[in-house]
Amino acid sequence: MPQEKNSDKKSNKIPNFAEYEKERLKNLASEAKKIAQDLKSAGQKIGQDVLDAPEKKVKEQGTLKTAWEVFKEAWAKTGKDFRKSVGYKMGESVFQGLLPYCQNLLFGSLPGIVTGASGATAKFIGAAALNVVRERLGEFCRFKSKMATIVLTDTHANAASSTIYKDILHKPRPYFKKNAPASLGGVTSEIVSAKNALLNTSVECLSKAVVFGISSASLVAVDPMLAAGVLGVTAVTAEFGGFMNNAYRKLNSKMRSLSQKISKENRDSIKNTPLVQDTNRVEMEAKQMESRLNKSSKAMQKITYASSKAYLKMSMAINVCMQGLIMAAAFADVVKTGDIGRFALISTASWQMINSGSRLSELWNAMQAGTYRLIDASKKLITPKELERVTGKEKLTERDTKISVRHVNFAYPQIKDVTDMSLVEAMDRDGEIKRGEEVLKDLSVEFDKGGLTAVVGTSGHGKSTLMSLIRHDYDAQSGQIFIGDKEIRELSDDELNAHIAFVDQNVHFFDESVGYNLKYFKPDATDEELMQACEKSGFNSDIQKFKNGLFRKIGQDGSELSGGQKQRLALARVFLTDKPIVIMDEPTTGLDPNLSLKIMKSLKDMAQDKTVIMVTHNPTEVALSDRVVVIEKGEIAADGKPMDLIKTSEFLRNVLTKDDIKNKNKLYQTSVNGVNPMQEAATVLNEESKGKVLSDIERAEKRKLLEAHKRAYVNVRKKTIENERRKVGKPLPEKRQKQPLNPPSAIPSRGGAEM
Repeated sequence: MPQEKNSDKKSNKIPNFAEYEKERLKNLASEAKKIAQDLKSAGQKIGQDVLDAPEKKVKEQGTLKTAWEVFKEAWAKTGKDFRKSVGYKMGESVFQGLLPYCQNLLFGSLPGIVTGASGATAKFIGAAALNVVRERLGEFCRFKSKMATIVLTDTHANAASSTIYKDILHKPRPYFKKNAPASLGGVTSEIVSAKNALLNTSVECLSKAVVFGISSASLVAVDPMLAAGVLGVTAVTAEFGGFMNNAYRKLNSKMRSLSQKISKENRDSIKNTPLVQDTNRVEMEAKQMESRLNKSSKAMQKITYASSKAYLKMSMAINVCMQGLIMAAAFADVVKTGDIGRFALISTASWQMINSGSRLSELWNAMQAGTYRLIDASKKLITPKELERVTGKEKLTERDTKISVRHVNFAYPQIKDVTDMSLVEAMDRDGEIKRGEEVLKDLSVEFDKGGLTAVVGTSGHGKSTLMSLIRHDYDAQSGQIFIGDKEIRELSDDELNAHIAFVDQNVHFFDESVGYNLKYFKPDATDEELMQACEKSGFNSDIQKFKNGLFRKIGQDGSELSGGQKQRLALARVFLTDKPIVIMDEPTTGLDPNLSLKIMKSLKDMAQDKTVIMVTHNPTEVALSDRVVVIEKGEIAADGKPMDLIKTSEFLRNVLTKDDIKNKNKLYQTSVNGVNPMQEAATVLNEESKGKVLSDIERAEKRKLLEAHKRAYVNVRKKTIENERRKVGKPLPEKRQKQPLNPPSAIPSRGGAEM
């Protein structure tokens, strides 16, 4: 245990810069030596060495390339705002860089004024005026640059956010099972903030580079050795900054992982507040939460203190050395030339070069840190390798309704929330894909139009997974899935979405009106078409009750609707879009029996010329389906008509009986065709014969029923009498033959008169 603590402390300590430089130079020398040895080797051997060399990880994109891409994005999407910001910033830099020359003219004229040389005063006034103009123009450019930067920051943030949102909208559906919209919004803000910071830092860095360049040119012209010394110090400072950025980045990544872990633990405590209260552990849990936060804060404070201390030591050492060097060089030049103006030029140019170089180094380090920050944040939005799929550009027609699943095997990839990763985890995401237990095993099945198909089976055995693969949410590990004669990997997501309508158990809606949520799927639909679709899904009666009808707001994700209303609205979208293939997962969940039967009628009608597949656990839906496919343990266990499968499928026997199927079909026929008056009359009479005393209202209803359907009443009465006679063993009354109105025997013959 003590060894672990020591290793933790060591891992949180920033390495020594001198040791780092020594090791870096040693590695450079070793690489140079190796390259020299390789160049002496034969061509074949070099080629073989290259082939045998271990595969290296792709290096991260460099700071300059990243900054250049951000520059190009800003140039393309913000236009004149970017050009104005950069232009005014460069103007400010040029006027600042001219300071040593103005100082040279100003102080160079002072000896002439002292000696009374002619024109010295005019020269001094002109130099002073020039310096004033330079300062005022610099202030003007600084002000305009500041205003332009504010505008640029906003416009660039909007453009960058739009690009990221578009990228998110193109992500595959399974990506959102692990990444909540709130998390993605946070990552978007993080990326946009990093891009804006990198853009502004890059522009500032470019500005200081201009100042540094002008100052360097001034100093090189006067004292090349001093200029070389300043350049050397600037290079060392930049190298130190890069070293600190790299060290701090690794430590910060560890700290971010620790902070995320602590935040999750604290959120879990808040989420389970009822449990904490039930166990009387409120005070204890609060102390644990505080302890976790303190642990994270103390570790971060140590790292920040260590880095700040290292920066302070380096800057103090550089400043002390350079101050002595500049003063000595300027004094020696004055002694040699006797020109005070050159003293001002050397000292001003040197300090401006040092300050701008130091600032340039800081900005460069900030650019590196911004690049790392942008790269780390952007990695969180990279689609995991586990979700990458093969897509093509083939097209489907309305005739392509047949789905063929051939020998498919599949297990879900184990995907971590990519928005919640440390740097190390993000870097290792291109490794081997880890998967869970196999869900589908060599599964083959076909679906086509001409009947409603119910897919049933025990939960977790592959029903929804099969539907997800048909929609191409994932690539199957092996096997193929065809729509028509096209394999789904030959089709684009757009083509599949245009061809397949899908209703999930968890339906989603916009925080808009009913009409908006319907028209989003078919923008040119008329109100009449919307109501027809709602009638098929049983949602029209709800719309009629709404105060604003189709304009009724339904709230975020349909929060203002009941579960059944949301399900019916989702089904209305299916009827409205009229796509050749319809896949539904528990489509009538939460609906009352009468509505379910009405929707089943609409689905069965639709299935006559479309491929309609329904994953369900509802016995009524199974009984009324034209075909039932049973999936057990990832395989097709049974396939056929409901009544036939009762004999062969143990799973279906546990769900339904033959009588269940008959009764549910009778109920369905009654719901579709209306109540049979003969059955209704029989029900009333049977209840009365059993001794039920009818109320006045029921007797009135009975009278109306029997008056409206006399023939039905007579037939029911006859059947009742026949049943009673059979029970007691009496013979049934013989059917009387109809006699003609005027039988021949009743007609007197002509001969009768004679009698």
